[in-house]
Amino acid sequence: MSEKNSLHKITLYSKEGCHLCENAREALFELEDDFEIELEEVDITTDSALFEKYKYVIPVMVVDDSIVLEARIDARKIYRALVEGYGPKLKV
Repeated sequence: MSEKNSLHKITLYSKEGCHLCENAREALFELEDDFEIELEEVDITTDSALFEKYKYVIPVMVVDDSIVLEARIDARKIYRALVEGYGPKLKV
């Protein structure tokens, strides 16, 4: 099933040396053949406010500016967010 008809913007908040962050990135790459993805990676250690906000919950992945996935992120969770819009909504 290919969903390449629309671009999905994903922001991944992470930091170097975070194995859960690496796993989330790899899970996202597993879906590259099925989805058109624009990935922005943000290192939380470069911004003190981001570090304070996310230091205990990384990785944090924001999908299409609306769905927030945290901690243990696998390809199934990302897929559901992209296809079904399933997941916790971003609080504005």
